Amino acid sequence: MPVRFAVQLTQRFRRDLDGLPISARKKVLEAIKRLETSPFGPHPKIKKLKGKGVGRWRLEVWPDRVRYDVAGQEVVLYRVRHRREIYRGPAL
Repeated sequence: MPVRFAVQLTQRFRRDLDGLPISARKKVLEAIKRLETSPFGPHPKIKKLKGKGVGRWRLEVWPDRVRYDVAGQEVVLYRVRHRREIYRGPAL
């Protein structure tokens, strides 16, 4: 039986999600469901990021990106932003 991961949404992620257009929001929510069973792949949609800090994984949901971390059996979603904006600015 496949391992199931619990997906946790941060407040910042919820605010970002509410700011997306409805069509993009639906795509992101569908993609998040896949993280429950496979938060480490498939490549290139899911990629481990270099560097330190939170949000060390990213999920591509064109043209947006979801930044998240995996801790044990939990997937913590930090941000969802357009690909131009997700890597800019201060830490999550």
